[in-house]
Amino acid sequence: MDELFCELFGVDSDTAFNFFLSGLREVTGRKPNDEMFYVASILAHYTQTSRHDTWSMPALANLSEVCNQFLLLETDDPEILEIGGSQILLFAGFFRDRMCHRHNVRWYDELGQSFYDRASDRTPETKRQKLFEGMAASFPNWTLICRDLSRSCYENRYLLKSTK
Repeated sequence: MDELFCELFGVDSDTAFNFFLSGLREVTGRKPNDEMFYVASILAHYTQTSRHDTWSMPALANLSEVCNQFLLLETDDPEILEIGGSQILLFAGFFRDRMCHRHNVRWYDELGQSFYDRASDRTPETKRQKLFEGMAASFPNWTLICRDLSRSCYENRYLLKSTK
C-alpha cells in the first residue's frame, strides 16, 4: 500500500513525517524532542491512513465518533487508549478550528489527557510510559500547536512544494 500511495501522490512515510516535523519545529521554534517526534508521527500516520483501512485502526470522522468508539469502550488496554488519545489529538488539534463549532474541544483536551495518563499507567515499557506521561501533561499544549500548524499549512497552501 505504501508503494502505491507513494507512486500516486509522490509522498512516502518519511516524507510525510518530515513535513510534519519541520512544521512543528517552525510553529514552536523549538528543537525536536520525543514528544514532537511522536506528534509528527501521529499526523503523518493519519495523513496516509484511509478511513476505510481494514489492516489498522483508521481515523474516525470526528470527535463524536471518537467519543463513541473510545469513551464508551471503557478499556484498560494501553494500545487502545493511545489510539484514542492520538485521534483526539488529530481532531481537537489539527482540525480544531473545524471541530470547535460542533464540540467542546477543551473537554476533548481533558479526555485526551486522561487517555494518555491511563495508557502510561498501564504500559509495561518504561520509555513509552514516560512518553505517555509527557503527552498527558502537555496534551492541551500539543492540541494548540497542532491547530497552529494546521493554520500555517492553510495560510501557506500555495507555497507547499511537490516532491516531484
